[in-house]
Amino acid sequence: MIAQLHKLLRPFMLRRLKADVEKSLPPKTETILFTSLAPMQRTLYKQTLLRDIDVVNGTSGGGLGGGGKSSRTAVLNIVMQLRKVCNHPYLFEGVEDRSLDPLGEHLVEACGKLRLLDKLLAKLKSRGHRVLLFTQMTRLLDILEDFVLMREYEYCRIDGNTSYEDRQDLIDAYNAPESSKFLFLLSTRAGGLGINLQTADTCILFDSDWNPQADLQAQDRAHRIGQKKPVSVYRLVTEDTIEEKVVERAQQKLKLDAMVVQQGRLADKDKMSKDDLLEALRFGADKVFRSKTTEITD
Repeated sequence: MIAQLHKLLRPFMLRRLKADVEKSLPPKTETILFTSLAPMQRTLYKQTLLRDIDVVNGTSGGGLGGGGKSSRTAVLNIVMQLRKVCNHPYLFEGVEDRSLDPLGEHLVEACGKLRLLDKLLAKLKSRGHRVLLFTQMTRLLDILEDFVLMREYEYCRIDGNTSYEDRQDLIDAYNAPESSKFLFLLSTRAGGLGINLQTADTCILFDSDWNPQADLQAQDRAHRIGQKKPVSVYRLVTEDTIEEKVVERAQQKLKLDAMVVQQGRLADKDKMSKDDLLEALRFGADKVFRSKTTEITD
């Protein structure tokens, strides 16, 4: 079937990859780094699942005719909440203890991925690398900005609210020869297109997109013509949570893309059914309820 499809597509389609055009481009490697939930995240994850236990079990809103759409929306909403828990518990109102110093160690201790990022950035800085850090959520950029200020890294930031002029100034400041900027904080959608940051040699994806093309676009801010060093991509994933399913789903889409070499051919297959989403929701739930937090060693 794929051979037939290629035969049909060949007269209409020309696809050139960077590898065909630029033979001297250094390689890009991606590493998936797994981390566990911090105690506060584990409690929130359990609470989120328990609060909507009817939806998780697939027993709510399933009445005749009316249940399908709303329950898919309900499931999608829980999926979003669980992704927020994995990203940082302070994304929820009232979780952060306001009596503590806003730039205190509790900011790092509350989140498994931030603990890992803390160790990773320290190592990368000591080895002279320059880093692009991508996340889906603009509010998470605020938390990461606090963290970066706390660790006294020099940084730039671009998200959907950054004006065009400011964007260009920040990019120029980061790309300037002998620039002291170590880190660039970007939102995946706003900072993933049309930006040249080939002076960086490391990309960190704090969280993954359902659509792998968005993440690939983000990585290509650094891995582009003009890049002199090999590019390392680190994808942070909280193990035994919804995030593993997001990454798995993205890998399946990439496989499809590799086979068919064209987006949109199987657009209907793109949407996750309610059952798929429920399965993703339940994935790892028993482990979250049973497991203990492990310390991240060097």
